[in-house]
Amino acid sequence: MDKKIIAPDQWNEYLADFSTRNQGRRARFEAFSRDGVAEEDEEAVFQTVSISGDKVTVERAVAAGSPISDEITGVHGVAVQLDSDGSDNTMEFMDINGDLTVLHFESMVDGES
Repeated sequence: MDKKIIAPDQWNEYLADFSTRNQGRRARFEAFSRDGVAEEDEEAVFQTVSISGDKVTVERAVAAGSPISDEITGVHGVAVQLDSDGSDNTMEFMDINGDLTVLHFESMVDGES
């Protein structure tokens, strides 16, 4: 799998294009910090991702249609990992503390996330 680092001056445009490409895909979060790894139990359906200053907002919906809005503050790094077919597999956000939040998408290759 290839990893692509997104330059800060491209974040707004890239995240808008990313949102269009991936809207409606199942996705879940994992957070990696010095305290360990936290993984979401429930997957949700991706809607959009955007950034304002150093705050990323990810909009998703659970099966019942309830919206979820996750905010990641202090973001200073954005990267995307691509699946073997070139589709988006994960989006990674690194904050100023070095903690990593990863949004995993259902694979378009094998259906796993």
